[in-house]
Amino acid sequence: MLSWLYAARMERMIAVYGGGLPELNMPKRGSRYHFNEYYETLLAEFSVSEKFHPNTLGDIVWVSRKFFSWLCENGYPDLKKVGADEIQRFVIECSTTMKSGSVHNVKLYLKKLCGYLNSQGLLPNSFEGLLSFRVSRETRLLPTTSPEEIEAVLNIIDRDTPKGKRDYAIIMLALVTGLRAIDIARLKLIDIDWRRGEINLIQAKTGQNLQLPLTTDVAEALHDYILNGRAKVKEPHIFLRHHPPYRAFTDAVSIGDMYDEYREAAGYERVPFDGKGFHSLRRTVGTNLVTSDVEITDAAQILGKIKPESMRKYIALDIPHLKECALDLADIETGVKS
Repeated sequence: MLSWLYAARMERMIAVYGGGLPELNMPKRGSRYHFNEYYETLLAEFSVSEKFHPNTLGDIVWVSRKFFSWLCENGYPDLKKVGADEIQRFVIECSTTMKSGSVHNVKLYLKKLCGYLNSQGLLPNSFEGLLSFRVSRETRLLPTTSPEEIEAVLNIIDRDTPKGKRDYAIIMLALVTGLRAIDIARLKLIDIDWRRGEINLIQAKTGQNLQLPLTTDVAEALHDYILNGRAKVKEPHIFLRHHPPYRAFTDAVSIGDMYDEYREAAGYERVPFDGKGFHSLRRTVGTNLVTSDVEITDAAQILGKIKPESMRKYIALDIPHLKECALDLADIETGVKS
């Protein structure tokens, strides 16, 4: 039997031999969580029971597969004898092998799964109370990008070339609007309302509509790229690859790699997980909004945040205002004699 990698290579060779253009997407490996057809049917039905966002659906399937696999391994081929004890044991086992963020996702999506199974009469309870415990997730404060770094990156871009015009417009969009890389990659020509001076799009992460002002500097960068740098092809997306075939970016990775190349050329090398990638521009915009005394609700709306509570990470980077909240320790006895 051919391995999945060998099979993929054979498919590409056949496509080339047939005169077609081979697809470069690698097939996904099979899941390491295995269970019987009973649970496979439940998972298939649950995954289409609601119109889940693609990102959410991926997490839901992962948690469901892990739970169903655990049930099979522990002698539960169906849900007839599954109750609070089994669910509790599964969550406890997850908490001993996973990080807090993953445990949070297990709790969150297991609650949704149990609610669905209860509604179908397959579980005696939704176990909402059992799965309503709070998980304290570890969060790491990542840095913003300094004005010096931003200036160095912008200055090193050759804006006389089509690629430079494109990359400058992309970075300016992120720097001024705080848009995520994936939203910039998927931005279309019809999303720009030149008459009203607005940018209108549906966010990839939240699925929510976002309306932003089209500032003069961003408008000029987009105008220069579209008229003087962009390939003259019938492609709805604004930003295209600068080598034929002129296609839109398929994900955010290419934009991140492009930004890293400019940072390195400007003398700012990266180390893994240092938080200095393309997304740092979004953090810079969020922090600048907070430090400029913009109302939290307004700042959240600009960044396309659904809940104002999600602005906490930007508030945590507002060092000048946080210092104003510090207590004076001068009158507190330390118990140490001088």
